[in-house]
Amino acid sequence: MTDACHNRLVESDRRHSAAMHTHDQGQLTYIERGVLSLEADGGIWAIPAGRLHWIPAGLPHASRSHGEVRFWLTLVADDFARRLPDRITVLEASPLLLTALERLRGLEPGDPLVGPLLDVVAHEIEAGAGDEAGMRLPGNPRMRDWALSFLAAPSVKTGIDAAAAAVAMSRRSFTRHFEREVGMTFAAWKRAAIVHRAATRLADGMGVGDVAIEAGYESVSAFVAMFRAARGLPPGAFRRRAEA
Repeated sequence: MTDACHNRLVESDRRHSAAMHTHDQGQLTYIERGVLSLEADGGIWAIPAGRLHWIPAGLPHASRSHGEVRFWLTLVADDFARRLPDRITVLEASPLLLTALERLRGLEPGDPLVGPLLDVVAHEIEAGAGDEAGMRLPGNPRMRDWALSFLAAPSVKTGIDAAAAAVAMSRRSFTRHFEREVGMTFAAWKRAAIVHRAATRLADGMGVGDVAIEAGYESVSAFVAMFRAARGLPPGAFRRRAEA
């Protein structure tokens, strides 16, 4: 094992949950099975199998699994962490990146392969760093409370007028503040919230039709098309991937 990286396997037959906390070292986590929700740095992610995420040292974060979960956790020493992004980063884990991390597990400090392998890890993370951004949460307390409530039970039928009324703001004021704080339109954020919730429900074992109905869709095909456009694969395939 190298001084730069230390790996361990975390496996749960049903649930993993960690309240808001920090680590002294940065951590790379590869989701091998299931879906993991991550909340950190004002954003929220639903991370499925096949993706890797990086959390810098000292950054408060919370996580929770959906369905059975299996993931590799790699703790990263400070000297190598300085070569990685200074923000939460979620990316598709390339075969090369996974192979390099796996090979590092069996090496002793000072092995001549350590340096080149760490170069590969840093390069692959940098190359994929723009793959998936987190969904921002509003900073305004009333808007944040509304957003968290909506995330727990999002519906495509919820309009901007209802959201503005819920936080006692005019439509114009709500629109201006919301877009400034989350970095996207209300409609785009609402779709992202629905996809986030759908991903976790699918990983929990719910059927595609039931997820569509829960999200307020009258047409399952419309839900499937929306999910596919957002995630790059239909919800049924997403569920099978999480369960593999």
